[in-house]
Amino acid sequence: MFINYEHNNHVYNVTVERRENQFFITYDNNEYTVIATEQKPGQLFIQLGDRVIKSVISQGDEDKFVFIDGSIYKVKRIELTGRKKTEKREGDLHSPISGTVVSCKVKEGSPVKKDDVILIIEAMKMENEIFCQNAGIIRSVYVKAGQAVENDQVLIEIDPEMP
Repeated sequence: MFINYEHNNHVYNVTVERRENQFFITYDNNEYTVIATEQKPGQLFIQLGDRVIKSVISQGDEDKFVFIDGSIYKVKRIELTGRKKTEKREGDLHSPISGTVVSCKVKEGSPVKKDDVILIIEAMKMENEIFCQNAGIIRSVYVKAGQAVENDQVLIEIDPEMP
């Protein structure tokens, strides 16, 4: 997963890769091995070598606030400039979270009903069922098991069912 974020008018580029129970974070051409455990929603214990970092993440309207060992950091996610913006079509499924696809329950041409579980995405060691919002026919599936996805990424195109 690639993350660009802004703090104090500086843009930082970070790559995060998960392998088993560890995260490999590349920042400023250095790779760090991290074990992160979510104690409560938004509260993380991060183990970096012998150091344990306690952090809390709070979401504002546009910014996130990260509290680490008594310091507060205001960060804002920055869109990648090379990413093509796509118009949202009614019925298409966009990822509500960043994470890894555990399984995809549909394929192109499959009929779906409102509230069918069509994907499972793992985020922070929790599996999240993703439900279909409208009945229809699957037009295109853009993800597969094991693939990392970003928040608001188009996962599946669904043609609405006509009454």
